[in-house]
Amino acid sequence: MFKPTQGPGDPFSGRFRQIHLDFHNSPHLADLLADFDPRDLARRFKAAHVDSVVVFAKCVHGMGYYPSTIVTPHPALGGRDFLGELIEALHAEDIRAPIYTIVGWEEHLAQTRPEWMQLTSDGNFAQLDTASDNETLIPGRYRFLNFLHPDYQEYFAAHLDELLTRYPVDGLFIDMLVVHPKADWSETAVTWREKRGLLGEDPITHARFEARAQAEFAERFTRQIRDRHPHAAVFYNSENRLFTDGALGVRARAAHQTHFEIESLPTGFWGYHHFPRVARALWREGKPWLSMTGRFQRMWGDFGGLKPLEALEFECFRAQALGGANSIGDQLHPRGLLDPGAMRHIGEVYAQCAAAEPFYVGTEARPAIAIVCPHDPSLRESETTESEEGALMLCQEAHRDCAIVTDATDLSPFRLVILPDELRLTPALRARLEAFHAAGGAILASHRAGLPGVPGAEESCAFIPARWRRPAAEFPHYWRARPAFDPAWDGVDRVIYLRGAEVEPSAGAETLVDRVRPYFQRTDLHWCSHFQSPPRPEVSGLAAVLAGERCVYFADPIFREYRRHGSQAIRDIWRRAVARLIGEPELGGLPSTVRAYPRFAADGELRLTLLHYVAKRKGRIDLIEERMGFAGETLRLANTGASTRVRVDGDDKALERDADGAFRLPSAKGRLLLRISSLAPG
Repeated sequence: MFKPTQGPGDPFSGRFRQIHLDFHNSPHLADLLADFDPRDLARRFKAAHVDSVVVFAKCVHGMGYYPSTIVTPHPALGGRDFLGELIEALHAEDIRAPIYTIVGWEEHLAQTRPEWMQLTSDGNFAQLDTASDNETLIPGRYRFLNFLHPDYQEYFAAHLDELLTRYPVDGLFIDMLVVHPKADWSETAVTWREKRGLLGEDPITHARFEARAQAEFAERFTRQIRDRHPHAAVFYNSENRLFTDGALGVRARAAHQTHFEIESLPTGFWGYHHFPRVARALWREGKPWLSMTGRFQRMWGDFGGLKPLEALEFECFRAQALGGANSIGDQLHPRGLLDPGAMRHIGEVYAQCAAAEPFYVGTEARPAIAIVCPHDPSLRESETTESEEGALMLCQEAHRDCAIVTDATDLSPFRLVILPDELRLTPALRARLEAFHAAGGAILASHRAGLPGVPGAEESCAFIPARWRRPAAEFPHYWRARPAFDPAWDGVDRVIYLRGAEVEPSAGAETLVDRVRPYFQRTDLHWCSHFQSPPRPEVSGLAAVLAGERCVYFADPIFREYRRHGSQAIRDIWRRAVARLIGEPELGGLPSTVRAYPRFAADGELRLTLLHYVAKRKGRIDLIEERMGFAGETLRLANTGASTRVRVDGDDKALERDADGAFRLPSAKGRLLLRISSLAPG
């Protein structure tokens, strides 16, 4: 019989292979649980190597799945205790069973208690009118409840008390602790905001309001949970929003939950770039975390949708390699049936995850590069997201391990800090950067991030070797590298599409790349050929890339540019700039399509995960359908000696080396787990 966690240090109870079993059912469904056999479900989960299943107490329709006097039971439940039966069956198979309930979206309450709803500033009920692609208008809307309303909180407290007193609680997953972007201006919320000085309608005030509201709600109900079940896992699901200011977004409620769950279904609106940046941000927060993907072709509730097995492999292997557990989203059919194809996929993937778990035990990541999260409520989030993702793409493709950090992060473990594009420094971040640089750390900054003299920016870094003059007068414009810096791009003009900055170099700054102007700015009356006008033969006298003391500065928003256009010139010149600052990468020789995840064991052994899966664009989604191979590829390691051995996990035979010292990779596909011993000191 499974027992709930006996201590606060492991909210997962050593269970790393979860299914998030959605069970949202309209009250119009009359055949609810007609085929439900909890023991059979539990056996199927066990056979699929699942060791944790999130089970439902209440759903988005506001329907309850246990005999409640507080929540309205689903009308077809017939007095049956779905929640209790499934928990009992799962525990009999030694499977953990955290309980799902919901706060922000409860359609039954939205219909019956409109006084509990969030209001937008124009007095309308706050609601979401689009499907999960955030584009398609659909009938049926998610309406936002005001979780600050005292009566609503008392209702939720009573519901929570039922769960805590009736059931063995392994954990609570409390969903949709959300504020609508244009809310909440209900009478209760206005009173709450007024007391805390958060009545402004500007984006910064809204971000502070949402963070404070979530934190206070989480504090109250975590305390209630702790009174009954001191060691139960607790998680509040909302957007995992990241900001430069570590007091905002997901971190505001972190103190009141035991772990993080990163909801990121790549074939949904998140895409494949979302998860790695959030995971690389949250892994340093000192709490366990898990990745929540889905088995669906597209999104939650996609009945009949099943993504390729290879996609599910990559998503779960990637989370494991980054140090996280896994949760695969599934949805139980209203009649109580699992999708057999989905269970085959999940079982095959989780069998491989289970076999690899010993490889990761006791290991840690030691990234040399920190990317400062550029999100600020005053900036356009779509653009700062592109900057963050572009920086991460460059690091991943160059096989340089990295982390996403905030103004609250200790920078001393890193060798290089990247300031991407539009980053707004906080006083705390400026102080950390100055201390880091003074201690010998290197900085790579782009466009307006930390640049002295930028209008409206209150903080800047004096060590950046330039000062703001104005936005570039003409764009697109061109780069021409100086031969001493990058001979490969000497005499070659490469276009930069986005508008950059014209800057004044600091005394002693070295120009690495010159800016070349187009003949003229394209207008309706003044144009040439199909797009931008060609480059002039002479350089403009303006620097595109400057070097100072342990700092390289790019005058253009290179990370957003790379995310949008994938310029090879940006990639190569960025790589050369990083090598100038901190030396060549420790891993080399691999194709850019391979993802490398180095982790170190306590004895110094390097445990290296290599993943080779390539997503293809189909319609509006990216799909992974095949495992790519490693045969014919080589791995170069910077700090090797004659005694360095590289072997595949589970195989004592060392990989062969070429005459130049590179290790020849075997003919595996998809994933390689490598153990590397006797590395020379780096």
